Amino acid sequence: MLMAENLAQSGLTTVPIGSAMVVLADATASPGARTAEETVRSALPALAKVAGRALPVLYGEQRHTAVTFVYGQHGPLPATAHRVGVCDALITGEPYVALAVVTADCLPVALVGRDVAAMVHAGWRGLAADILGRVVRRLALEFGTAPETLAAVIGVGVGPCHYPVGQEVIDALAGHPLAPCPWQEGDRVDLGAWAAARLLALGVPAPAILRIPGCTACSPSHASHRRDGTHARRQWSAVYLGEP
Repeated sequence: MLMAENLAQSGLTTVPIGSAMVVLADATASPGARTAEETVRSALPALAKVAGRALPVLYGEQRHTAVTFVYGQHGPLPATAHRVGVCDALITGEPYVALAVVTADCLPVALVGRDVAAMVHAGWRGLAADILGRVVRRLALEFGTAPETLAAVIGVGVGPCHYPVGQEVIDALAGHPLAPCPWQEGDRVDLGAWAAARLLALGVPAPAILRIPGCTACSPSHASHRRDGTHARRQWSAVYLGEP
């Protein structure tokens, strides 16, 4: 069973999975950061402290898509932040290369296999486009990683208490194969439950799925676009592989 540890007064939650590490930050870990680049750059010292060494960090230009970027053996990277282009999921089998997403209500979702890791930015559009299914299938096709060998960590996103949705989302869910969806009640949607249900349906074992409890809009330490609008800060989440 996966276990999370809160690092005192750091704004960080860590989840070790074999040789891999998932690191989830709240907004207090990135004081003053507003843009994705500023937020990811603020992660560099924290990740170096957790890993015991400086790490390069890859992140995408997030557009609420199902586009996935795979980083392979492209040579050594300097230990700084590297934007890789438009994508909302990143995958690597390279040790000590961190993959990061930036959120302010959407879910950060980490997937870890024996020798591969993925980091996903999952809002309702990405979930509706089956970004999790695309990532899990790509892990199987390109890395030989079966879904039943994966572990997943679903970070804090906006809860249904603060997530009334419009007709566009309701219409999208009406056409879902599982409709009426158990993660929807009227105009309220539970993104974390949606992500967990999809991972289960893909074959990830229930004991290997960890949901970090909370709601970004309820928590003053988390960034929330729903709560703060255009003045919202951001928080980062990352995963990296250690040596096998």
